[in-house]
Amino acid sequence: MKDESGGLRERVLVMGTGALGAFYGGRLAQAGVDVVFVARGATLAALRREGLHLETARGVEHLRPVRAVATPAEAGPCSVVLVCVKSYDTDAAAVALRPVVGPDTIVLSLQNGIENEARLAAGLGLPPLLAGLTQIGAELIAPGVVRVDSGGRIVFGELDGAETPRVTRLAALFAAAGIDHRVARRIAVMLWDKLAWNAAFNAATAVTRRTVGELLADPDGHALVRAAMLEVVAVAQASGVPLAAEKVDEALRHSAAELGVLKTSMLQDRLRGRRLEYDALNGAVLRAAARHGVAVPVNRVLHGLLAVIDARSAKSA
Repeated sequence: MKDESGGLRERVLVMGTGALGAFYGGRLAQAGVDVVFVARGATLAALRREGLHLETARGVEHLRPVRAVATPAEAGPCSVVLVCVKSYDTDAAAVALRPVVGPDTIVLSLQNGIENEARLAAGLGLPPLLAGLTQIGAELIAPGVVRVDSGGRIVFGELDGAETPRVTRLAALFAAAGIDHRVARRIAVMLWDKLAWNAAFNAATAVTRRTVGELLADPDGHALVRAAMLEVVAVAQASGVPLAAEKVDEALRHSAAELGVLKTSMLQDRLRGRRLEYDALNGAVLRAAARHGVAVPVNRVLHGLLAVIDARSAKSA
């Protein structure tokens, strides 16, 4: 989009205003970027009525008014889309985004898993998308109210590592908003690295209803997540992604030291009786493992347990 002076003015659509979408969209809006939040239910009503509240290391910040809509079509054409819906809503999100996404729109998934970029590109009729991930501990503690406990960085890049105009544009946008970010030349490795953590910790904390620190303090819990992570490393390597097994113990040490109180997103969802995102994590591991003939018994058991838990939650909802 061009402004009156002929310069580039971004309009950012945040597709899904949970903890991540609210935080990053909020930071962009604070910097004066034209941001439209797509939300639903109580969150949509709260954003329209009270605006957005961010609880961070800076303190409590209140953004009001903010523009919030129920569907992307209400926003009009957008130059940047941050996809922050749960991975089980990816296909539906692609359909909803078609009216506002053009060939020059930058679409960045900040979702869990390694399959969303391809599904979004297919659903939108676009060439391969940028890939991205977040390094943040955040929770939507009430409609329109987000608490950030740790981190805040966005890591993104082209899957082939190229420096492209859309990478430069997005980096400039994040820099202008003061969003911690990093352009990664080996984003595929980082996606699998995060999948290893998520498939182990999200799943195990949701099954046991324990925080990261509580899980790691138990020798059996520590052994469980370590075994699950090593399975993902094996699948990544079989898929041609050079993820080092040595990083697993490093990640466990860091998690114990820095993320002890963290409630993973899947644990938060289980505690609230919401649908679980296990298939985008452990399910993705199982699908890739099947393609390459890699045994992943720990991830298979975690996937099965979460499927049962998720089904029971759906029946009681």
